[in-house]
Amino acid sequence: MNKSSRIFYLDFIRVIAILLVIFIHVSAIDTTLNIGSGQWQITKILNYLAHISVPIFFMISGSLLLNSKKTTSLSYTWKQRIPRVAIPFILWSIISPIVVGIYAHSLSFKNVFSVVKTILYQPTSPTLWFMYPLVGIYILSPVIKTFVQNATTTMLVYVTGIWLVTCSLLPSITVMLPKSFNHVLELSPIANFFLVGGFTGYFILGYLLTKVKVENTHSLVLLAIFLIFGLAGNFISEAVPAIFDANNGYYVTSIFIPIMAVAAFILLQKWGSRIKSPTTIKIFEFLSPLVFGVYLIHNLLILYVEPWFMNNVPIHGLLATFTRYLFVLILSIAIIWVINLIPGLNYLLTGNSSKKK
Repeated sequence: MNKSSRIFYLDFIRVIAILLVIFIHVSAIDTTLNIGSGQWQITKILNYLAHISVPIFFMISGSLLLNSKKTTSLSYTWKQRIPRVAIPFILWSIISPIVVGIYAHSLSFKNVFSVVKTILYQPTSPTLWFMYPLVGIYILSPVIKTFVQNATTTMLVYVTGIWLVTCSLLPSITVMLPKSFNHVLELSPIANFFLVGGFTGYFILGYLLTKVKVENTHSLVLLAIFLIFGLAGNFISEAVPAIFDANNGYYVTSIFIPIMAVAAFILLQKWGSRIKSPTTIKIFEFLSPLVFGVYLIHNLLILYVEPWFMNNVPIHGLLATFTRYLFVLILSIAIIWVINLIPGLNYLLTGNSSKKK
């Protein structure tokens, strides 16, 4: 693949990923209503399948950062890259409790400060959890880049294999075993694999997928893998809720999600590389720079949109879900697009600027 097609397919995948993220959060309330009904089951399956989005974001970061020569520069990393994610993260961490306080009619400096002062310990808004591993990976990216640029493909497969087995496969099997066996495959905390653990595995995996030939992978096979593991994962999550551990760790510890994410990433890579329509390309290239800002703002809009729709719009089920979804999506894009037109503010709230970094 040439350089331009690679850049576009990553834009394509990034936009698809944010569409899925927003669906997860919009449909979350619907997974708790009318439990057992057909529409509930469909919504829950779609919600589960959409969980590939977060891993895909980390894989995109790995594809970009670990293929960039600038990543080994500590100066560039700390002066250019980290501020572009850390500054919007900090500002939205302050904005979020203010917006929530206005919504709850309990806004005060004391309340906002009590939330913000714990920013290093916990997110001030549930969706901002994503920023903690992302900033951590940005900080470690020069180290990881130094490793991958000197590693063979075999070594990269070895590292991601260790990650998949220790961080995903064993934890998944462990929670599905009978209680009398639930510690048989559990690794001692002392024997940790943190250097290839957590979301770092997705980061390296994203880079690895740019180094192996995926063009000849059959799309139907990838789609089958995605659906089989998606449906299986959804079923297991109902039968064994413990597989959805706290703090969103299930993105790693559930073996189903990494396998789904890899299949989906390759499939979207193939689809994105085949797009030739200038109009379609322009649409995705317009949306791609807005994705980070849309991620940061969309949950605050859901806070207001969700109760208003449920109280004032007389539709229910999947139609209601997708109506709210489209409204939140369009409103998020519109607001972030306006912010991106304002020099200075665009950098502070979205990490974007007129200068190329």
